[in-house]
Amino acid sequence: MSYSYIDSDSLFEQFRPQISSSSILFLDTEFIRVSTYFPKLGLLQLHLNDVDYLIDPVTINQKKSVWDSLYSDEKLFVFHSCKEDLDVLQVSAGRLPDKIFDTQVAAAFIGYGPSLGYATLVEKICGISVDKDQTLTDWLARPLSEKQKHYAARDVSYLPVLFEHLTEQLSTQGKTDWFNEEMSSILESKSQEIILDDLYLEISGAWQLYPSELAVLQHLAKWRYLTAVKEDKPQNFVLREEVLLELSRKRPQNERELAQSEISPQQKNRYAASILQCIRDGMNCPTEQLPSRIKRMIDFPHYKHDFKQLKHKIEMIAKDHDLPVELLGSRKLINQYLLWIYEGKKADGEQPKLISGWRNLSDSAENLAVQGEDE
Repeated sequence: MSYSYIDSDSLFEQFRPQISSSSILFLDTEFIRVSTYFPKLGLLQLHLNDVDYLIDPVTINQKKSVWDSLYSDEKLFVFHSCKEDLDVLQVSAGRLPDKIFDTQVAAAFIGYGPSLGYATLVEKICGISVDKDQTLTDWLARPLSEKQKHYAARDVSYLPVLFEHLTEQLSTQGKTDWFNEEMSSILESKSQEIILDDLYLEISGAWQLYPSELAVLQHLAKWRYLTAVKEDKPQNFVLREEVLLELSRKRPQNERELAQSEISPQQKNRYAASILQCIRDGMNCPTEQLPSRIKRMIDFPHYKHDFKQLKHKIEMIAKDHDLPVELLGSRKLINQYLLWIYEGKKADGEQPKLISGWRNLSDSAENLAVQGEDE
């Protein structure tokens, strides 16, 4: 299998007209995200006009030229399992595509099963075995070996065949509109801004804390995120979640007390002043502004019953439409719907995904009411 390796500005300028004239781009990215907050792009793969191209962002200087050409004319970006690729593009190019097609999601819609890997899908549709032996490659190291390059090229070689087959099947099964809506939903979720004051809600074990402790955690979680972004480190490299919880409970007032926590000496030396300030800010939170205690789904009286009943209904509907249960109604979507009911948010206007959009299970099922609805 041949490929074209583009590792200079002059080579890319020769290739650029092909990108500009294409309305569909078949893409993949190779990146590293081990000790950094942001993913680092190591290689960009494109399949155009029956040729696999490997664009090397490490050696190309005029990166803006690359992104300008890719994002011109509202092209359709075709990926397999696109969410991490979108993260990479958002960081590297500073923007998301206007339109996407995810072959993994399309395969789920037409009955191939949920979350199929690229190699498995290629084997199912094309009858070809694709090696995945370079998964742990350091894509920022140079030079890349021929084996690494061949591996990277094959990740886009079969995307056009997958795209053609899946597009046809989506149309045949009458699921094209459903799929397009799901693609728009993915793009929308990736474009949403992070709510800094809500980050504490994502900390495992936060439900155990009292409001006065949650106020401290709220400040610490916000500071940790901003620090991770500023220093380009994973958030747990700044402070682990269990340390955040410990600090929120014990609320040390000085460096001596801080040193008695599970914080490392290096973290104490680097972050002591900021941590202590977060603790003070949290402790000074007015009573009327304290966060409410976090209520877990399991704490609602009828949750287990309601979840079981709702999941059963979704399983029947998924079977009728040859859809994976995970796509139609995942645990996350079920919980979103139940919380919407339990917290009495029906009057707020915005509806949960289970009863809106292409899912619209309120029409598909006879009754999505749950036992705890009238409480």
